[in-house]
Amino acid sequence: MRDLDPQAHMANHVYVAYLSEARARWVRAVDPDGRHFRPSVVADVHVKYVSSLLAREAFRIGVRVARVGTSSITFGYRMLGSDGRLAAEADSVEVMVDPETRQPRALSAAARDVLGAEV
Repeated sequence: MRDLDPQAHMANHVYVAYLSEARARWVRAVDPDGRHFRPSVVADVHVKYVSSLLAREAFRIGVRVARVGTSSITFGYRMLGSDGRLAAEADSVEVMVDPETRQPRALSAAARDVLGAEV
């Protein structure tokens, strides 16, 4: 199974996929119609692996807004194993882009208002 490393731990790239899913769920919860935070691209991801997750182990991911920039949002994450232990800490930077030019675009005042309730 490609999701596991040779020692039957969750492979590193899978952590990033789960972080991406957690972020997408957060965005859909605060912006269900996608008018504030879409389209966007991930510009940077950093993961600090603390404790291995095992095959089929249940886990939780907490997502928070760590920083709001002109055209970007930095998210912070904590991934907890089934026993509550810290498995990973991470951050990612999501940059809003213009749908036609694919160049960075500023966060709107309405988007900032949504984030104000979350920060």
